[in-house]
Amino acid sequence: MRRGTTPATGDGAGSASNAPAAEGPWEFTDDRGTKISLPERPKRIVAQVHAAAALWDFGVKPVGVFGPQRTADGKPDPQVGNVDLAAVTSVGAEFGEFNLEQYANLEPDLVVTIMYGPVLWYVPDDSKAKIEEIAPTVGIRLDGKSASEAIARFGELAASLGADLNAPAVTQAKADFEKAGAELTAAAKEKPGLGVELAIGQQDGFWVADPKWHGDAILFSELGLEVVAPKQSDPTFGFEQLSWEQAAKYPADLVLEDARTVGMSTDELAAKYPTWSQLPAVKAGQVGAWHAETPSSYQLYAKVLTELTGTVKNARADVVK
Repeated sequence: MRRGTTPATGDGAGSASNAPAAEGPWEFTDDRGTKISLPERPKRIVAQVHAAAALWDFGVKPVGVFGPQRTADGKPDPQVGNVDLAAVTSVGAEFGEFNLEQYANLEPDLVVTIMYGPVLWYVPDDSKAKIEEIAPTVGIRLDGKSASEAIARFGELAASLGADLNAPAVTQAKADFEKAGAELTAAAKEKPGLGVELAIGQQDGFWVADPKWHGDAILFSELGLEVVAPKQSDPTFGFEQLSWEQAAKYPADLVLEDARTVGMSTDELAAKYPTWSQLPAVKAGQVGAWHAETPSSYQLYAKVLTELTGTVKNARADVVK
């Protein structure tokens, strides 16, 4: 199989429309500004689980996946989304793990992953060259842009791979997403001044998310929420790390705490860190779930926005005096 990647200039947008891509030569410019050119449209795709979930909901089903797939209790990881793990082959689940033999056996035409900064997520540096000898890589960047933009970008890629963006399931999912967004905007308007903080509570401290870095926080802001912004965020990771003694540095009326296993549960935080229980939002019982790393999918984000709307409706905007 002939492979090709060339540097390209411009904004990194791929050339795709709502109609399925025609057969024949295939090109796509990813978010590195790299143009991938192949003699025919890729059919056998291996994707990092976030990317796999995004493509899956647009109708493109990879043959292989890599990245977190199951939690410690055996349930599908939230990043898996609607991917049927029984229908795909795993070539690695841990960061830095990538089984080249299994990958080669899949005879892939293309590898798709997400990016934070310049990093191809879950593509190990020490095997990247070997991976790209077999199939070229496409990276879709998530940090610094709205989740809605990332979803649309995966839609462009999916369309180039043969997906029909006018298919009933896709158009319904987009309509549900837009309806959920409008409902969140209406709820936010009813709670002027409601300060919302996205955070992770861990043993090494309290991490406050930068709403200009995280795609979901950018989307929440676009829809009218007032998301609390830390002043000393690390531009590489999009958080300001606070000690537990500093946890109240950015008071908020509503705290959305990381629902992933990377964070501690609210019960664990209350049992171990007294300062958690003294946060204004926690004292008021105004703590919701932050579904960080939700795949870039209209279906999945519609659920996130609907849940958040309910949380906002039940919150008071006068907790922080």
